[in-house]
Amino acid sequence: MKKIIYLHIFLFTILLSSTNVYGKRIPNLVGKWEGVNIKSTLKNGFVKGKNIIEITDQKDRVFKGHVIHKGGTEEFVGVIKSDYKNFYWADSSNDDGKVIGTIIKKNKIETCYLDSGRDAIAGCSILERIK
Repeated sequence: MKKIIYLHIFLFTILLSSTNVYGKRIPNLVGKWEGVNIKSTLKNGFVKGKNIIEITDQKDRVFKGHVIHKGGTEEFVGVIKSDYKNFYWADSSNDDGKVIGTIIKKNKIETCYLDSGRDAIAGCSILERIK
């Protein structure tokens, strides 16, 4: 009888651990995110400022939204990698810059922007979901 109970406990433990490993859920990124952006630019030197993005739509691992700038908004499209922790997006501007992101927690992400060329920029933001 003890062997059967231990076997059931063992199998139940295996079942729970395998569900956590293979049953990952796609993170929901929809919402408004705010944080501080730090960047280094060839044109303006070291800059620190507020960063606001809003992810408006998501279907499975793909999403879209916009960055809120002083002069308006700029749309982007993105995708969450199959590891469900990292993501990328490309914006609607004509530059070659791209965003590389990491999901830190359910309501906390990091985004890093890289753009090469004459006005090269490298910057990162830690953003928290505010709604």
